[in-house]
Amino acid sequence: MQKNSKILVGVLIAFGVMNMAGCATLKVGIEEKAKGLENTRKLGVEINGALNGMFITSTNENNPVLLFISGGPGVPEIWLNEVYAEQYPNKLADHFTVCYWDYLGEGLSYNKKIKPEEISLERLAADAREVAQYLKSRYHQEKIYLMAHSSGSHLGLYLAQTDSEDFYCYFGMGQDYTQGIRRYEEGYNFMKAEFEKTDNKKTLKKMNKLAGYTKEGEFKIKKQKKLAAKWENVLLSAGCATTREMRSDAKDIFLKQMSAKCYTSQEKINYWKGKILCSKSAYRSYHVEADKPCLIPVYFFSGYYDYTCPPALAKELLEKLEAPEKSFYTFYNSAHSPLWEENDLVIEAMLKHVR
Repeated sequence: MQKNSKILVGVLIAFGVMNMAGCATLKVGIEEKAKGLENTRKLGVEINGALNGMFITSTNENNPVLLFISGGPGVPEIWLNEVYAEQYPNKLADHFTVCYWDYLGEGLSYNKKIKPEEISLERLAADAREVAQYLKSRYHQEKIYLMAHSSGSHLGLYLAQTDSEDFYCYFGMGQDYTQGIRRYEEGYNFMKAEFEKTDNKKTLKKMNKLAGYTKEGEFKIKKQKKLAAKWENVLLSAGCATTREMRSDAKDIFLKQMSAKCYTSQEKINYWKGKILCSKSAYRSYHVEADKPCLIPVYFFSGYYDYTCPPALAKELLEKLEAPEKSFYTFYNSAHSPLWEENDLVIEAMLKHVR
């Protein structure tokens, strides 16, 4: 994926050279209407001495405030609300004032001077608390709500385990628990049944070349080289990756993001540079601690077809966690992104826990 990201950055650079109009980048103190997005402001805020970019979207700023941390790592998701508005309408801004925060090094917050080791769990947690303070002050709120997706859920859960002053509760979507062999085993068993049901022998054969069971019944990874990228292709074929419908990261993510009006040309280049930077970050090596109690209620949202972060592992994590209150929600027509795939049902579940 890292190699592919470098290729994509090269394409974006060429695109930026050909389309120099609107190539400026966000700066601290700038607040403007976001292009391509309704009821959305684009801001540059100084957090702990560094530029932090964010999009804030709301149809009523008296609504409860929600801080959203994207996955990746280093893949902000606000642009989905623009380019997939018809296919995946997101009505979250009708119920919350939502801050889509680009943390240090990603998206609008990318800076070539940032080193991967600077992007640590401790730094991001400190920054998130400062962002929470900023939002509480701006909207005169005692506390706010917290939601994180995929790899961003490592930080989200850590905040739930360490901060009861800023957040009412935590919503973990596609909650990540382990990237070990069990992730592949869960995916293998589920997708094998799916491929057999649809008679997809070609992709089943590809998957069996990557992993499978020995005669003794032990699950083994057969090919380590470029496993993540090849496994992603299997997930896409099964409708078990970002969404049920997406079949190509290049077509459905990269090219779609490049078409978004909410980013300038230079910001699109920085977006993919930020993904590469964050993929090397200290934060990426952190994994959640199941034995650390949560200080606030936690609610996990999993797509039934999500084998980027298998539901069984997320459920296992939730069972281990101590929390004032906890619940697990399964969305049966979703893969990794229930907020977009089954938006109404996700919002309905969230509002059950809003004061």
